[in-house]
Amino acid sequence: MSRILRQVTVFGGRVVLGVMLFALLTPPFGLRAYLEARAQEEAQAAHVMHSFGRPVAAVLKVPVTARPFAQTPRSPLDGIKGKGSWLMIFNGDWNDPDADRAAALVDAAVRADLSHLYIRIADSRHHFYGASALQDLLPIAHTHGLSIIGWIEPMLDDPTSDAADALAAAQFEEQGQRLDGLALTIEGNSTSDPNVGQYLSGIRGGIQGMNGLGERYLLIASTLPTPYDHPGYAYATMSRFCQVFAPMVYWRATGLPQYSGADGTRAYVAQVFQQFRDPGVNPFKRPLSITAQTYDAAPEYGTPGAPPADEIVTSMNESRAQGGISWSYYRLANADNGVTGEEQQAISAYPFWQRYSAAGVAAKALIALPDQPVAY
Repeated sequence: MSRILRQVTVFGGRVVLGVMLFALLTPPFGLRAYLEARAQEEAQAAHVMHSFGRPVAAVLKVPVTARPFAQTPRSPLDGIKGKGSWLMIFNGDWNDPDADRAAALVDAAVRADLSHLYIRIADSRHHFYGASALQDLLPIAHTHGLSIIGWIEPMLDDPTSDAADALAAAQFEEQGQRLDGLALTIEGNSTSDPNVGQYLSGIRGGIQGMNGLGERYLLIASTLPTPYDHPGYAYATMSRFCQVFAPMVYWRATGLPQYSGADGTRAYVAQVFQQFRDPGVNPFKRPLSITAQTYDAAPEYGTPGAPPADEIVTSMNESRAQGGISWSYYRLANADNGVTGEEQQAISAYPFWQRYSAAGVAAKALIALPDQPVAY
């Protein structure tokens, strides 16, 4: 994922959570390092507090209003069914216990009708740094039916070290609660084999001194959206080790006018699904849960303007029509370039993928069974 930060600034103090839909695709979208550094500086300087488009004052210290899940998840993929959001915690942002921050985030998420959150907790430079945040978040989130997926951005210069970070995150436990899965953004210095395969096999099977997670633990491959544009990218290896793909589907970030408007959005989402049906790309027929765009891509030389509500709804409708198992969104770290009120209303009011449903995978899904194990 390009180093554009997924920011949803919701807390007080020095924390700014970033709903980061990874700015990906193809050049000129390689602005990740610059944008990440800029976002961290802004976060530390401004302390802007918003949560899913609402002021923090509206959510701090109020009871969490939740619509509990109908039942305990029965398969790993249940952890990401519904609508989700990507949020960034910078290293050093959440070092001390803060129950109010956790309550504010969970309250904002359930009010927005989200069922799962991707929380950035590790990277190659700082390793697993999210323990303090998870200590506060996991118990209250699970109490109120909200899944927490650990989001990791490995560079894969040292796959064994990066695997150790993932294992440490997955094995972290607070009051009997652990992460519901890991989302691995493969967009670092190495996106090909053998590094990708070594990394994922280390997570599944273990490395020296650390047990692996086994075949059923939920691993999500957060990837570039259009495989045909990225030869050499290890999509097939990710299909082998991960149960689901979460491609970064930012249609306006392409800068191409044919991918604007409802029809353009539909065409781009359909293209992504079509390419992931290629056996050479996805030999194990893993399902998709797209990460959608909710930010203005003009700073990335994309089509100006945040996606309007009709494009957001179209991205969800087309994902369902194509057999996607769920949907999530990303916004930039800049507090002035995030989820608009129109976008948030469209997301929260969407009549499908509400919090949790016992319904099965859509008829056009890419796998036969939702609990299909990995194959390695």
